[in-house]
Amino acid sequence: MRSAVEIGYELLQQGRYTEALPFLQRAVAEQPREPRVHLYLALAYAHAGSNANAEKHFAQAIALDPHDAYTFYNWGAYLHRQGRLQDALRAYETAYRLDPTLIGAKQAADSLRGGASAHPAYPSPQPLGNAAPTASTAQPPPVTPSDLYTPSARRSRSARGCITAGVLLAVFGLCVPPVGLLGGLICGVVAMLRGAYAGGLVVIAIAIVLGLMGNWMWQILLELIRTVSTTS
Repeated sequence: MRSAVEIGYELLQQGRYTEALPFLQRAVAEQPREPRVHLYLALAYAHAGSNANAEKHFAQAIALDPHDAYTFYNWGAYLHRQGRLQDALRAYETAYRLDPTLIGAKQAADSLRGGASAHPAYPSPQPLGNAAPTASTAQPPPVTPSDLYTPSARRSRSARGCITAGVLLAVFGLCVPPVGLLGGLICGVVAMLRGAYAGGLVVIAIAIVLGLMGNWMWQILLELIRTVSTTS
């Protein structure tokens, strides 16, 4: 069964923006810390003419990953189409500075410096991941970051490491229950804060169950030791 983001992305590629919106809205609810999902939703809103919502999600995409050149490229195109040419120029320059392979961003910036103001085409949306678009895919949309030239440090947006560590600590809890329980709970909470709610809850549940099992096993072991020491 395909996920909401996969369906929304496919509809976005087909130009069916209104149909893509509910799927991408659901995808953002499911993955609130995935910047590219916010970007897809922003693109759909921009094409549908809902600029306030588009800018909101472009801003979130940039805040979550201020080093994603493709997002800045889209942001520049969005601003360009809104007639906000100076802001668009800075966004294009930021995109090209972050990724010099984005020739389309450089060409758009050069055209603005030369006084061109024609509306650009939006770049084709990319799948989730870090691959940069080629010049042949040139077309854009985005939102207002606090500093286009000096973005803040990149945030970790993957909860996979926390989930893995949490499960390992939970298993270790069979031997040392307090460590496994506490470690699993912390990793589960961190994973949830990073957007992996289901994974975080699973880690917390595993930590509690294995912690209780470990505690029960230790009680049995201590009881056996006491029994042996008493009989001897």
